[in-house]
Amino acid sequence: MSGEIEGIDADELRALVLERNVRNFFKREADLLDERKLDAWFELIDDDIRYQMSRRLMKEYEPSEFDEEGYFFNEDYGSLKARVERFDSSYAWAERPPARTRRYVTNVALEDWTDEDVSVTSNVLLYYSQGDTTDYSLLSIRREDTLKRTEDGFSITDRTILPDHNTLGISKISTFL
Repeated sequence: MSGEIEGIDADELRALVLERNVRNFFKREADLLDERKLDAWFELIDDDIRYQMSRRLMKEYEPSEFDEEGYFFNEDYGSLKARVERFDSSYAWAERPPARTRRYVTNVALEDWTDEDVSVTSNVLLYYSQGDTTDYSLLSIRREDTLKRTEDGFSITDRTILPDHNTLGISKISTFL
């Protein structure tokens, strides 16, 4: 009986463990971002990252089409690093006073995986507020990630962010999604 679970084969068990590890990775990432531990978050970023937020197109009878050439942002390792460094500088005017955020990551689904990487989709709801007002913004998105397996867990090599809105209901996108 040792090492076996009745009714679950080894591949299914490996997929379950992988899915749990991916969920834990996303929880840790969300906590780091919500706690503004951006240097620690940046350690999760791969050198070859492609990080982009596509623009949703409005076409009649086609609710889920995105612009393949237009982005809210289209970044790489260098531009993400500059944004992280800017948060601690006196030039991060959009973050004065600092925003309060909470990321709700749900519907995590493994799409494909190899020994080297994992393709994952998830939904994220971002709560964003700032200052001493009662105003807040919500941003609902779908993420398509490719995570590279590392000795320490995962690193993010590709993140495509697909907003559920055509026009974003947030006044600025100074935070990471």
